[in-house]
Amino acid sequence: MSWLRRALLVFVNLPRRYHGLMVGCAFWLFWMIFGFWRTLLLLVLGAVGYIVGRVLEANQSWREVLEKLLSERFTE
Repeated sequence: MSWLRRALLVFVNLPRRYHGLMVGCAFWLFWMIFGFWRTLLLLVLGAVGYIVGRVLEANQSWREVLEKLLSERFTE
């Protein structure tokens, strides 16, 4: 397990431009394997999963989240 922690430590300490490069290469690889629309769907579903995780971490109810989102846009 120590090799995994070392690899993670090396990854975290890399400059941010290399993180962007890795994300770009992963996106290209998914695009080549699955195609554009499936990759786009994968990104959208990943974003939805991230948002759901954030809501569950913050112990917020869905009603509170919707009220926050809708109150800012539809106030009179």
